[in-house]
Amino acid sequence: MSTNVAVSERVALDLHDLYENAPCGYHSVGSDRTILRMNQTELAWLGFTQQELVGRRKFTELVSTRFHNEYKRAIESLIVSREVSEIEIELVRKDGSMFDAFLRIAAVRDSEETFLHTRATVLDITARKRADAEARRHAEQLQAISRRVVEIQETERRNLAAELHDRLGQDLAAINLNLHLIKDQLSSSSRSKVGPRLDDSIALVDRSVEVVRDVAGTLRPLALDDYGLAVTLQSYGEQFAARTGIRVIVTAKPSFPRLQQDTEMALFRISQEALTNVLKHAKATAVHLTLVVDADSVALTIADDGCGFDPQSRLRHASQGLGLLIMQERLCAVAGSLRIESQPSAGTRVLARVRRVS
Repeated sequence: MSTNVAVSERVALDLHDLYENAPCGYHSVGSDRTILRMNQTELAWLGFTQQELVGRRKFTELVSTRFHNEYKRAIESLIVSREVSEIEIELVRKDGSMFDAFLRIAAVRDSEETFLHTRATVLDITARKRADAEARRHAEQLQAISRRVVEIQETERRNLAAELHDRLGQDLAAINLNLHLIKDQLSSSSRSKVGPRLDDSIALVDRSVEVVRDVAGTLRPLALDDYGLAVTLQSYGEQFAARTGIRVIVTAKPSFPRLQQDTEMALFRISQEALTNVLKHAKATAVHLTLVVDADSVALTIADDGCGFDPQSRLRHASQGLGLLIMQERLCAVAGSLRIESQPSAGTRVLARVRRVS
């Protein structure tokens, strides 16, 4: 009999030690919020002794002012109906400093389901909160850097397109004119000797002019500044179709309105990236670009009849999902959203939506 008593006493001591020195806090409060019990772990976090808190103070006194109502609502809901409440709050130490805590609170009831007291588990989440704040700060910095990179990239593209169009394009046009003048001034005998070479040179210059125009248009389409997104997509789609053999159908109302410059550029770049992906991966024969605008937003849909893919799998592979991530980042910079709908053998739909700013 004495052996059983000794074992029971050891178990009780072990349980008591486990409660008092657990790696998390434990406490109980009555219906009037008075602290009925609190383990040594939580007392140490708060800097109080049992004599200072247990049976003497209400737990709400340890909750920072800005979380009073949240804690009050959690307890009231627990008393009335819920069996468990989970909240994140700030607790105030004896010295006035605060720490972030996660509380999981359960209700203890008698056989008639009358509320008796709470049983709460407390975790110090200060380190996690600090890490979350740091992660958010880094994410904001990365987004700011990303936006700045896009701005710099667009400025460089604009300058390079202008150089190609204004300087190289003009020089090629001048060379073309000179070649025609030289050809016209040649004698019949000279023309028979060098005429074919001049014709080849003129044709080569003509092709170079087209290449310069295409490259400049890809870098920074002049039509975007002058005529807007719908006209630019129509022109770019025609160039893409002529170059690749993939049919591009652009659908937009003739009265499609002008948008903010950064929005138009973002949607144009989304279209470029999507068409590039179609050319590289889709094995499609046709692509439909549809622009729809309402009072609040503008939506761009790019749908192809290609082989499709698994979007989640593509995003998990950095080298394959980079284009999708770039599209998402561009839209994020203009407060837009991107959705990819695709599955193997069923084509792909890219849906970009941007809120209109009046």
